[in-house]
Amino acid sequence: MQAKFTEGSIFRHVCVMTFASTAGLLSLFLVDLVDMYWLSLLGIVELAAAIGYAGSILFFTLSFAIGLSIGCSAMVSHAVGGGDKGETAQLIGNLFLTIFTVSLVVSLVALIYAPWFLTKLGAEGAAFDFALSYLRIVLPSLSIMSVAMATGGVLRALGHAKESMYLTLFGGLVNAVLDPILIFWVGWGIEGAAVATVLARVAMVTYGFYRVAGAYQLLRMPKMSRLLADIREYFATALPAVLTNLATPIGVAYVTATMAQFGDGAVAGNTIISKLQPLAFAGLFALSGSVGPIAGQNFGAGKIDRVMETLSSSIKFIAVYSIVACLVLLTLTDVLIWAFKVKDEAARLIRWFCYGLSSMFFFSGITFVTNALFNNLRLAHWATLFNFFRATVFTIPFVLFGAKWGGPVGIMVGLYIGAVLVALAGLLMAVYKIRQLPVQDKVV
Repeated sequence: MQAKFTEGSIFRHVCVMTFASTAGLLSLFLVDLVDMYWLSLLGIVELAAAIGYAGSILFFTLSFAIGLSIGCSAMVSHAVGGGDKGETAQLIGNLFLTIFTVSLVVSLVALIYAPWFLTKLGAEGAAFDFALSYLRIVLPSLSIMSVAMATGGVLRALGHAKESMYLTLFGGLVNAVLDPILIFWVGWGIEGAAVATVLARVAMVTYGFYRVAGAYQLLRMPKMSRLLADIREYFATALPAVLTNLATPIGVAYVTATMAQFGDGAVAGNTIISKLQPLAFAGLFALSGSVGPIAGQNFGAGKIDRVMETLSSSIKFIAVYSIVACLVLLTLTDVLIWAFKVKDEAARLIRWFCYGLSSMFFFSGITFVTNALFNNLRLAHWATLFNFFRATVFTIPFVLFGAKWGGPVGIMVGLYIGAVLVALAGLLMAVYKIRQLPVQDKVV
């Protein structure tokens, strides 16, 4: 078990890990977008709106799962830096049990309150019914998805980015194959898309266990004598990470509810954009999951200068990637509007996004990276703080004013301004905190 990120070019590690993870994420995000495309062919505008409403709730649960996986990856990367394989395997077993149990409880609560959440988001009529049907199928599989993501976090913490990529590619492939079969051939519509999502999650967790437990022998049965100690240490990192990630869907839910004031067309346009964003900027989402293990291993080995280099290399990557992604969106604007058969407000929103507002992801990418560093340097409370302010102080008033000033487009402009401000504040704090880390101490 080698801590491979403590030697060699940091920028190369960032690029290799990120591009490997990007391929896997692209498969999932592409399938998510294809879901929207298949459902749009049914010619029912309420289906697109329903995915938007359900997606806001699922974003909460997915963000919860991501937070749990971040805590898992951080602890495992520190253990890998320490070099004890037996202790690492025991830790992973305890963490997987904890993640499964907590996620199961959260999924049940979300399932019970799903109708209330949908009503608060502004869903009504057919859109409400479609969204509720979708959620009742997908929500119970949260614990499966959480453990699947945790296995991916372990693989990244070990430095095996390609295998983490294969995990998501496998899930994406299963979903892509089953979507048209269940939506059209079986005739299940939106319920078919939900079933395909659940089966893809099962495929992912199966592959993840196969690699972690089978190939690397890094999974032991939970041990009660140290379970409570591991849980306490885990939640010291995971709880702030969960709160950090839950802050974002709070902002997303507020945006969805505000968009709903302008009708299903605005919600549909915003939903399509929300599916385009992770696809176009998958590299930035992958980067946030890649820099954590790199920083974590070097922090565990006491090499703080390489932690700072991880931050600077990540920003270089963000700049280049954002320029390319924005140019691609600009080129494909009319194609996207034609493909999704949208018009009026929905088409107008997509056009504004592709014509320049998509560049907000340069700043969002900086926030992704600084939050990942905070979570992996035992400074997770700072990630929570910045994400909370991003979702509230730097979202709600800007969206509210933007809606009054420019309608749905004004909402997006407000989001852009908030993203810029919180990114700059987070970057300054990250530099300050990294410089304060004790170079002489080795954390094990």
